[in-house]
Amino acid sequence: MAAPESYADSPFTDDIAAVALPKGFNVPTMTLFDGTTYPCDHISQFKQKMMVTTAARASKEACMCKGFGSTITGAALQWFVGLPNGSISSFADLVNTFNQQFSSSRRTPKQPSDLYRIVQEIGESIKDYVTRFNAEKVSIRGYDTPTAINAFRQGLDKESDIYKELTMHPCERFEEVRQRATAALRLEEDIQARKGMSNFDKPNRKISTEKKDERAKPYNRPNISRVAEKTQQIDDSQHPPKLSEYGFNTGMEGLLKALRGLGDQVRWPKPPTQSRPNDDRDSSKRCECHQDIGHRTEDCYRLRREVNFQVRKGNLDHLLSRGGKHDRKEAANQMLPSAPPICTKIINVITCGSELSGLTYSAAKRKATESKGIIQKLYTE
Repeated sequence: MAAPESYADSPFTDDIAAVALPKGFNVPTMTLFDGTTYPCDHISQFKQKMMVTTAARASKEACMCKGFGSTITGAALQWFVGLPNGSISSFADLVNTFNQQFSSSRRTPKQPSDLYRIVQEIGESIKDYVTRFNAEKVSIRGYDTPTAINAFRQGLDKESDIYKELTMHPCERFEEVRQRATAALRLEEDIQARKGMSNFDKPNRKISTEKKDERAKPYNRPNISRVAEKTQQIDDSQHPPKLSEYGFNTGMEGLLKALRGLGDQVRWPKPPTQSRPNDDRDSSKRCECHQDIGHRTEDCYRLRREVNFQVRKGNLDHLLSRGGKHDRKEAANQMLPSAPPICTKIINVITCGSELSGLTYSAAKRKATESKGIIQKLYTE
């Protein structure tokens, strides 16, 4: 249970606790310390934040002492609340007590010899290595220049040009090392840019990053018969009528016999000279027009086009019924493009005036109106 006057408890002495905070003073916003991070970093950040506050010099230390409790949380806050009354007489006393309490959270200070642990990794660019080395070098206090130069050189790739140059021509200042590294970085970026331009100049070259499967099947040449069968599956409206739509008075054998009787007027496809290897066509379907297997004679597009041509010429009229000859010819002629209309009369029209005189229609009409008005005026006078 809290004591009745516990609200007045303060770990600070009367010299600090009696100082009134200036009007408008606000504790700066920062990451709260919970006892698990580095305490020196928290103190440094708190000092930097308090430097920009508007507190007067006489009340600056009191503001820093009283405002410090608002930047801690968790176990650190419990420690601060549990400090004995009047045990803190200055901000320096508070910092020393704070560091002593959380000394276990301190990081081991780095030594200059730790720079030798920084090594350029495989595939790491010079820019990334220099950035990583500088970040570690800044966090080490008391390093000497020869140690930093030697550690930087030892961490480089032994096959790189910058390592060979620093070995053959040692530097006395680390600024010289930075300049040579910058020159090597420019060379590295220029080489990468040229590689990109060379790939841009060859647009047809395809760079594949996928690993090829060693068990991939070899290339198989497409079967011609399959391609032919696919072409037979095209929309039938793009081809001449089927043979059954003509209404011939004979069967397929009679139609083929009549076509052979026309002699050279019919163009027959050349029969195959030999069987194709790996032929998987349907042997039950045979075309008498091609003298080959794969599709039926009734479905042969080549034969349908030839029959359509002969019907339009009238060479197959003896196979058509008398009443349907005219209709069959009209159905066959629908496949042909319509002829342009015959020109019977030419009418020449002059528009927009004459090209010789440059007089337009509107100007001529205006001139005629003006002339008519002048003539009427003369008659009235």
